[in-house]
Amino acid sequence: MSVVRAIVRNMRKVLFALALSSLAIAGTTSAEAAPKASVVTAAFKTWLNTTTDSMDELDQKYEANVSALDDALTNATLAANKTFESENSAASNLYLPQIATSNSSLSGAKTKFSTLQVKVTSLGNLSSAYENRVKFANYFGNLNCPTTRPNCVDPIDKGAAFVVGELATFKDVIATNIDAYGIDVMLSTGLIEIQNLQDFQATTAVLRNEPVTLADLQRKLTAAQSSAKSKKDNAIAVATATRTQALASLDDAYEAAKSELESQQTAANLALLASKRASKDSANFDVAFATAYKFEYNRQMVGQIADAAWTGEWTFRTIDSIIKVNKLAVVGDSIGNKYSLAAAKSFNSMVGNAFTNEPDFRAALKVLTTTYKTVTKVTLKF
Repeated sequence: MSVVRAIVRNMRKVLFALALSSLAIAGTTSAEAAPKASVVTAAFKTWLNTTTDSMDELDQKYEANVSALDDALTNATLAANKTFESENSAASNLYLPQIATSNSSLSGAKTKFSTLQVKVTSLGNLSSAYENRVKFANYFGNLNCPTTRPNCVDPIDKGAAFVVGELATFKDVIATNIDAYGIDVMLSTGLIEIQNLQDFQATTAVLRNEPVTLADLQRKLTAAQSSAKSKKDNAIAVATATRTQALASLDDAYEAAKSELESQQTAANLALLASKRASKDSANFDVAFATAYKFEYNRQMVGQIADAAWTGEWTFRTIDSIIKVNKLAVVGDSIGNKYSLAAAKSFNSMVGNAFTNEPDFRAALKVLTTTYKTVTKVTLKF
């Protein structure tokens, strides 16, 4: 908020300087050269026009600043997406060829494994054929039937049945998990004999190791892609939060400056009306002007309260207060329709300083009294 206050203070200084500088031209005409009412009216018309121009400039600057924040967020988002695409592409270029190579090696090993021949060297190492059949029949289910006897089914248990000395190959499913189907048991118990041991060892090594390599490569690719996406999301989140915070500060400064300009605009309009009323008492113009200005301000504020919708709890005291305010507003309107200096002084006395001690009134009054003194050489007293 300290930044906002600094912006508002600077904006106030600029607006105050603009108001006074624009009135310098009006101040070059002396009060003696023209009726005071005309000089004062011209000065406050200039002030009103300057304030209106300043409000237009404020709106334009605000819109430009909001547009700049939007552009900054858009550029940050584009930059984050570009970085993401670059890093994601780099990860793909690094790991996808390796993954393709690993898949190719694994596929080739599976194809090679399906061609490796084994020789049935024993149906079991137990004392009876029945015991061997019970214990080892499932292991022979790992083998394809010999090409010379494609229907190698046991007539009793319908399982695979081989003859010692036959050549066979492993079923394709064995290559998907070389250690899950008991091939080591078949070899250690002498059920089968590998015909080309060197090819078998090389192929099974690939079947064991390549899935691990492939999983590691896929994990690294996923991690790199996830990291790139997280960086992008975080960058956009930071840029969005920065815009939100900056916009909130900008809105605060804009609303504060706009409120001050609106107060000055109101003050200028009231000053023009006060000058018109005071022109009827030209011999006592300065006092008449100050009284009329204060009257119009008090009348305006009482009217706002009287016109406001009541939302609080009703008590006899609040009802009495509401009635008093309404009566005061009616009196103000009546004086406004048939104005006199004496009646305005009486109204101001009834209202007191309830409104004229408020910061909004005092802030606008500073510019008003300075402007008045510039063109009349008179310091107003309120």
